[in-house]
Amino acid sequence: MHVSAREGEPFEELFRRFKRGVEAAGILRDYRRKQRFKPAHEERRDKIRAAQRKRRRARSRT
Repeated sequence: MHVSAREGEPFEELFRRFKRGVEAAGILRDYRRKQRFKPAHEERRDKIRAAQRKRRRARSRT
């Protein structure tokens, strides 16, 4: 993530833009997720459960 300072821009504003960029890019979320190794079968199981949750929510809304 790269943010260049604008002329006359205070540090707080520059830092705020940087934080927004990092959040939008999902860098911290990825970092936290990769802190702990998760075997492939667990990732698959979580993905299937998330899809089931999404389907249930979609059904309850209609």
